[in-house]
Amino acid sequence: MTAVRIDTKVDFMEEKNAELSQKLVEFYDGYVPVQQNSGINDRIHGLYKRLLKAGLNTHSRVLELGCGIGSMTYLLSRTVKKGFIESVDISPESIAFAQQRIRQSNISLTTGNILHYIPKQSKFDFITLFDVIEHIPMENHKDLFKNISRYTDEETRILINIPNPDYIEYDIQNQPQLLQVIDQPVPLDSIVNQLKANRLNLVFFENYSVWVEQDYQFFIIHKAKAFTEIRLSDHRNLFSKAKKKCERIFIKWKYPYC
Repeated sequence: MTAVRIDTKVDFMEEKNAELSQKLVEFYDGYVPVQQNSGINDRIHGLYKRLLKAGLNTHSRVLELGCGIGSMTYLLSRTVKKGFIESVDISPESIAFAQQRIRQSNISLTTGNILHYIPKQSKFDFITLFDVIEHIPMENHKDLFKNISRYTDEETRILINIPNPDYIEYDIQNQPQLLQVIDQPVPLDSIVNQLKANRLNLVFFENYSVWVEQDYQFFIIHKAKAFTEIRLSDHRNLFSKAKKKCERIFIKWKYPYC
């Protein structure tokens, strides 16, 4: 008889992940009233404005990962009328709440685990992870970014927002009662490493303030592609070229170093 090898480590990890997923579902199902009470707060509205600045428009195709009760989805729906919004969250109660309040034919609200989620749509302009990855165990970030990379093309912009890891550390030490079931600091280098492993590039990063000085971090990420030299002068009209020439003359006059 041939012996059958059972990989107990894999079985244990799968069981552990299943238990954790169920714990997260129960937590966020019960977290709906907290999010409802918060409503469209300063953080959410600020991120909506960042999306608009990044080019969100009526034709945009948006994948919202970790949508909660749909507060951001609601704001997106006010702009995206001819594109679509596909929103997913691990909490059935959160999705049910959003479905009762957002009734727009170009919006999909789905319960799912974003580590393995396969989108219904394709060719996204924006993929958002707003205050999500700090609630996903670090050991699962590899699966998360690998999955996201599969449905990201060169036109997609991935937008991530997380609490400053130093701020999370402060809360762990001083205000643990404010933390969710998983609330971990996510260092910048860990994100950069995941991006590099999945052919993604960080093109914008900012520490910024919402309620406390430097309490959040914001990222814009693109699919990696071969560098192409595009000369800025090739895209300037005659007026812009003349203006740039005058600026250079002025600089040489003001700073006569050589």
